[in-house]
Amino acid sequence: MKVFGYQKDSEILIELQEVTFQSDIKELDKIIKFLLNVKEQHSKVTVKEELCHSHFRDWDIEWQANSTDIIVVTTSNDE
Repeated sequence: MKVFGYQKDSEILIELQEVTFQSDIKELDKIIKFLLNVKEQHSKVTVKEELCHSHFRDWDIEWQANSTDIIVVTTSNDE
């Protein structure tokens, strides 16, 4: 697994060494549900070379523009 991110107000993508989630239990439950949904949806892709990506902001109807987005990118299970 690799984790990437942007510094605030920057367009430069950097690989992160460590990620910290600061949230409450309700938000953590929401992230877990999102990841389970991503796992289910991305597992359905059968094209070997295809990358799938899902945004938390698209999944969470309560997401606010000033909130952090979580983007999950997966490759085929056959690799």
